[in-house]
Amino acid sequence: MKPRIVIALGDPAGIGPEIVSKALQDERVHACCTPLVVGDPLALTLHRQPLPRAPMLAVPGLNKRLRLGHPSAEAGRSAIDSLTQATTLLMAGQAEALVTAPVSKESFDSAGLGFPGHTEWLAVQVGSKPVAMLMVAGPLRTILMTRHIPLQDVSCCLTAARVRESARLGFDFIRRILKKKHPRLVACGVNPHAGDGGLIGKDEMKTLRPALRALAREGILVTGPLSADSVFRDMAKGTYDLVLAAYHDQGMIPLKLYAPDRLVNITLGLPFIRTSPGHGTAFDIAGKNRADARPMIEAIILAARYSQ
Repeated sequence: MKPRIVIALGDPAGIGPEIVSKALQDERVHACCTPLVVGDPLALTLHRQPLPRAPMLAVPGLNKRLRLGHPSAEAGRSAIDSLTQATTLLMAGQAEALVTAPVSKESFDSAGLGFPGHTEWLAVQVGSKPVAMLMVAGPLRTILMTRHIPLQDVSCCLTAARVRESARLGFDFIRRILKKKHPRLVACGVNPHAGDGGLIGKDEMKTLRPALRALAREGILVTGPLSADSVFRDMAKGTYDLVLAAYHDQGMIPLKLYAPDRLVNITLGLPFIRTSPGHGTAFDIAGKNRADARPMIEAIILAARYSQ
């Protein structure tokens, strides 16, 4: 039996409605799952997109004067209303996985929602802590141990506890979802050359190495910390299953270069599988019928595969 996948339209002013509509015209999506779309049908009309080839749970509330390509409180509220309905279905056991179209941090902030994005909102709503952002692009997988923070704050936010939490979630994903008995994890250093023994920074000696030793005592073996400029190349060759990236761009740049059309965001730590295309709302092309639906298609296919 095919898994039931709930698909939330995301920020209606961004490209979410377009890529959802396009993805649901792809036969691979219907071959792997039974989709249900959640959102305001007006969003599809404003984007001049046909209603999706799937049942739709309508969540009305949009105004016809919504400005495509611009963040707003209205768009933020619409995205959260859709996500709330989708999460309700999942927690009631009426679906096996969630796929979300992109949302805007600016729209969330304008609406006074108190969350920077999907990951943090979902963690609070379902009572899951900790959670982690796993980014996937074909054979490349990386957990962003720190996410949307200034680079200058990485050293103070990358605590030993966060390293251990990220590694545990990654280890569980590789073993339980990917069915690999002995996960091969590797940690990137924060500094160039992984600190060069403390000559180019102390994060590796103060935080990463003690955390990795503690994980080893739990039976979770993590190689490193190693220099990030070689880790992703080695993973592409099959040396590792998952990379622990110290900060956002350290993990995202290699994946976006390697396979941007297959980039998917997976939230670890939730009681269900949640995926999303690994890009933003692309306000600059919203409503122009130019959005590439391939990452959304990949997100749906992975949600179906990992929820079985």
